[in-house]
Amino acid sequence: MAKYSEQFKLTVVKAYLAGNIGSRKVASQFSIDFSLLRRWVANYKSHGHTGHRKLGNSSITVTV
Repeated sequence: MAKYSEQFKLTVVKAYLAGNIGSRKVASQFSIDFSLLRRWVANYKSHGHTGHRKLGNSSITVTV
């Protein structure tokens, strides 16, 4: 399970993109590392609001 919900990530990204304060300040306000925020913002800009979702099945199935 993810440490941060998709909704939380979206809230943080939108707070940053509002443009009022920098990434370090926003990250501090939400108690996350600023590099994590930058990664979330990059995903959001590349993939929109779906950029934070995990894709695919995390389990591996082997058939013999």
